[in-house]
Order: sequence, then C-alpha cells, then structure tokens
Amino acid sequence: MGLSHRPDGRARSGNRYDAVVIGGGHNGLVAAAYLARGGLRTLVLERREQPGGAALTSELAPGMRAPTLAHTVGRLRPDVVRDLQLRDHGLSLVQPEARVFAPQPDGRGLTLYGDPARTAESLAAWSKADAEAYPAFDVRVRTLAGFLARLLPLTPPDIRGRSVTDALEGLRLALGFRALGREEGRALLRVLPMAVADFVGESLESDALRAVVAARGIQYAAAGPWSAGTTAMLLLDSAGNDGGAAGQAVFARGGPGALATAVASSARGFGAEIRTDAAVTRIASSDDRAVGVVLESGEEIQSSVVVSGLDPKRTLLG
Repeated sequence: MGLSHRPDGRARSGNRYDAVVIGGGHNGLVAAAYLARGGLRTLVLERREQPGGAALTSELAPGMRAPTLAHTVGRLRPDVVRDLQLRDHGLSLVQPEARVFAPQPDGRGLTLYGDPARTAESLAAWSKADAEAYPAFDVRVRTLAGFLARLLPLTPPDIRGRSVTDALEGLRLALGFRALGREEGRALLRVLPMAVADFVGESLESDALRAVVAARGIQYAAAGPWSAGTTAMLLLDSAGNDGGAAGQAVFARGGPGALATAVASSARGFGAEIRTDAAVTRIASSDDRAVGVVLESGEEIQSSVVVSGLDPKRTLLG
C-alpha cells in the first residue's frame, strides 16, 4: 500500500467521509464503532469478503465450526463491551474458572485457575515450593500489571509542551507510579526489560509451571522466552483484566466470529459503513497529512482521518 502525494490534496472521484478505517479486523471494527459513536461519518474498507480479521469462525464440515485463527476474545476490555453495547448485538461471553490446562508427557496435567488459592492447592502435587510461592507471585503480577493498565488508555503527555492538560497527565502518571511504593516501583523498572524466563524463574521452581506462565509473554510475538522485554508482554497481557499469573480465558459463544459479528453490528448501528472486497492500495497525502485512500479498483475516497488496521510496513511502505 504505502503513501502517495497529491499536490492539491483532493481525490479525483468517490465519496467523502469524516474517517476511513483500512482493514475490517476486530481492532479496525472497534475503532470504526467508536468513531461513528462520536458522530463521524465512518467507512471501513476490508479487502476480504467478510470482516473480522483474526476473529473468524469457519465451518470445517457441515455442522462443525471452529475458530479460524484466534481462539479467545483476547484482551477485550469490559468498557469496550459496555460502550459499544456488544451484548445487545448478540455477544455472549464465557469465562471458565480453569484458565490453562497443560498436559504433560508423564500423563499428568497442570491446571491454573482464576482463583490463586485453588491454583496453589493444585500445584502441591507438583512442587510444594511452587504451591507456597504462587499466591505471592500472583499478587506481584497483578500489582505491576495494574499500574500498566492505568497507562494503556492515556495519551502520553508532551513533555516539551506547556499545556495544562499535559502537565496534569504527567502528574497523574507520576502519582500512579509513586503509589506502587519504593519496592514495587523499582521492581517494575527492573523487570520490564527482562526476559520472561528470568522473571518467572525468580519465583517459580518447576519447569512445567514456568513454561505455562511464561508462554503468555511470547504468544503472538516473534520472540522466545529468553528474549528481552517479554516480561513486559506478560504484564501487558494481564493489564486491565483479572488474569493475574494465570491469565484470562474468555470465549465468545459461537466462536471468535461472534465477536466480529457483534462489533460490526454495533459499528453499523452507530452509522458506520462497512465495505468488503475493497482493497486499499495506498493512502493519499498532502502537506504531510492523510487526505484519503485509493482502492485497487482505482476509486479514490476523501477523508480527513485515515485509520489503518494494518501493520506499519504495509501502511507506510506498501
């Protein structure tokens, strides 16, 4: 795709929208729903025949449906469910108490539950030391992840700016970090760059438990457990939910495609348009600002806001 420059900043043909979202994956659909909810005339452009991205459910055989790629709803925030009224659009969520089950070569299985006390009880058969250490480790993960959760919805303050808003945001961040306390504050700065294998190894003894917990730091990433910064990935996975050390496992009834269907329905309900089989080839720009998109068909669509749900390489370089 990539960027293209038009001196006049105008499209040759096509409609004009307040916002265009490239890609109808679940993230793009959520962005479109919020934009439309805010009163913007919004268009989603999806190159495939149906929206959803990784959140799809496929029929493998008559009556046999299974997740196509993503198997859970991931880090779906409760406020997103509420803001977009997803339950009113048919979304039904299931959260089992057993968060992870890991069968082992010797025939046993390791199970982590949402309740850390229950997990500790189940770990006694594996390692008495891990059974004793796990509740404190869970508290530590929740504490550090809780601070990161407060950062996620914030716009980073411009430290060079002089606006009152930036000053207040900076103050809130500083107070939030101070609330961690000296010990946990230092711990956060120390562990964020760490490899997740080192982080879990400091508290847990058995290889099986270390592997199960550390896996969340490398899922969906081109990284291994000894890669720097993967502890941050683990903590971010826990940020904003009740996952703790066990993580969060939330499923949509009907598979992940049910999530995409609900979000798409919500976006349309707020007034967004969703076009499929509409591949974007480039983003038009003028004076270093995006002014629209060009489709594979040659159609040009003007927009003062362009949101890309694609990766940076395809968005900026084509």
